Amino acid sequence: MLRSNQLFDEIRVFEGVAERTGTTVNRQTIRGREALCRTVRDLARKSRRLGDGYFYLPVIEWPEGATRVELSTAWVPIA
Repeated sequence: MLRSNQLFDEIRVFEGVAERTGTTVNRQTIRGREALCRTVRDLARKSRRLGDGYFYLPVIEWPEGATRVELSTAWVPIA
């Protein structure tokens, strides 16, 4: 459940790679539901569906010690 006083990191997704922008906002400043993600898995799903852009993820959900997260991997053909 998302609370109105919860803090979110702004995440920039470009070509399947997610990076934090350094901006932290509270729930009340985020408009709309499309860019709001509950987990990294939700972030990956929405970025595949909506494409590159800015998304918002709860501060506690970002992997500790990671500067960037690969959301999609390239397929390797077998043959």
